[in-house]
Amino acid sequence: RVRRLKDAGVLERQIWLVNAPALGIKVYVYASVKLATHDAKAVTQFREQIKIWPEVMECYVLLGAIDVLVKIAVRDIQCYEDFFFKKLSQLPGVREVNSSVVMSEIKKTASLPVSPQ
Repeated sequence: RVRRLKDAGVLERQIWLVNAPALGIKVYVYASVKLATHDAKAVTQFREQIKIWPEVMECYVLLGAIDVLVKIAVRDIQCYEDFFFKKLSQLPGVREVNSSVVMSEIKKTASLPVSPQ
């Protein structure tokens, strides 16, 4: 069954979920980013740079008032400050960043809401 799901493209890859606090990662930040411009060159530069930073866990382009939502994992708030000032805010085309620090986790899952067939 697993082989069939892999062949059908339903299963992409097998992963291990890592205990972040065991590695010293204790702070998660969601950064809402507004871009100054939406031209192809600027957006491509933003996308390519954000992909290579290990602190970035997820990144989504949004419709609406915010252009990009970035989930960032760091050891502590000082590490986020360094990330913000040395990396994120320095990206060409970034006009504004609003950061929200996670205080506590209510639900976290990697499972999709799929019913058995």
